[in-house]
Amino acid sequence: METWVWLLIAVAVAIAAYYIFGRAKAQKPDDEFSVDEANGWASREFSRSYPDSNVAAVIGDTEIETFFLRLSDGKVGIYRSRRGKGQAIIVSQSDYRLRALPEANGLQVDYPENDFFSGNYHFRSEQDAADVSTWMLNAR
Repeated sequence: METWVWLLIAVAVAIAAYYIFGRAKAQKPDDEFSVDEANGWASREFSRSYPDSNVAAVIGDTEIETFFLRLSDGKVGIYRSRRGKGQAIIVSQSDYRLRALPEANGLQVDYPENDFFSGNYHFRSEQDAADVSTWMLNAR
């Protein structure tokens, strides 16, 4: 065969390989959630447990495992999903201890009566951590 035929075949194979392999990496996998999708999902799951509560704002941790929800009546709710098991609670001020972590975007929350919600939570920004701590300290 002629050299130009082999060159044409090599270019066609390179273009086909780019579209098959290169574009698959550029597309977002189906199993990943955006932050807004995850917050919407947490809001819906929380509303299933507390249908009379209206969610005003949602902030999730960096692991997209725990979500803090500010309710329209001034209360704070938490939805946590671990190992396929999700639980929701509405926070009472006397039920927890709140501490700052050495990292500026982290909080430690201890629930002596309910270990499922106890833990160290890291947020995407310092502002998110400050908002959650303010919500919890001002919870009714």
